[in-house]
Parts: sequence; structure tokens; C-alpha cells
Amino acid sequence: MHSITCLLLAASFLLFSPGLLRADGGTVRLSHEEGNYQITVLTTPTPLRAGPIDISVLVQKAGTLELVSDEQVALKLTRRGDSGGSITQLATAEAATNKLFRAAHFELREPGWWDVDLSIDGPLGHADARAELPVAEPLPAWQALWPWFCWPALVIALFGAGEILLKAKRR
Repeated sequence: MHSITCLLLAASFLLFSPGLLRADGGTVRLSHEEGNYQITVLTTPTPLRAGPIDISVLVQKAGTLELVSDEQVALKLTRRGDSGGSITQLATAEAATNKLFRAAHFELREPGWWDVDLSIDGPLGHADARAELPVAEPLPAWQALWPWFCWPALVIALFGAGEILLKAKRR
């Protein structure tokens, strides 16, 4: 029975690894004190790839690290060397899974270096910050979808392992 538990635990780590999940958090891209704010910017997935990304921002009062909750956070993403414009969105608590964060979801069309300009307006005044994001090529479709095709094989393998253990126990 202990072996089955270990197999299930190992399978859960493989299937639900942090790189596959979309949630607040991820890789810290900026942790910086600006004006009266301590600003932390996190991104997912890791590594960043062209396609859908999530940018989460945690805004705290500088010095005390007390959470600031009445701020407005605007994010502007610009690809370096691209004169075609930028993508601007407000980061909101509604878009965040963890309501301590403000989050925004973007669809990056191309790989390369992207600049993130952050603008915060809140009860402690205004602050601007900048982060740089290296964005890789998107995954080929088969690599992005492999967990959906492989999970039935994992279930069959776990069932087979359970049957082998039951037969060994009966002997």
C-alpha cells in the first residue's frame, strides 16, 4: 500500500508541476522600493514563452511591508525594437487568484525582450517602475498538450502496479 501512495505522489508532482500551473506567483522579475511603495512583480509561466502570460504585482508600504489595497496598477508591455505599439492593461484583484496581488493576463505575440512599465497610483502617492522580461519561442503544440495525452497511460500504469502488488501480497 505504501508503494501505491509513493507512485500517486510522484505522479501528482509530474502532472501538476509549478511550471504548468497558472496562478499568482511564479518567477520574481522585480522587487524594488520606489517612492512610498515596495513593488514586487512576478510572472508565469516559467520560463516565459510567447503566448499567454500572467503578470502579478504585490504592492506594499515601503519600510513596514504593510499591504496597500487601494492602489491602481497599470502595466504597459513594449517589445524592444518594435515600433508597432505596446499592450496596456490594468492589473486587478479580480484577475488575481490570490487577492493580495493585482494581476493582468497578456498574449505576447512574439519572443524577444519585453519591457514592462508599471504605474501605481494609490493612497501613498504615485510611483513608476520598470522590469525586463526575456520571452522565449512558444512551445510546439505537441509539447504544450502532452499532459492531456499522457494521463490515461499514467492511470493504466498505476492500475497495473496495483494489480501486481495485490498478486504479490496474495502469494
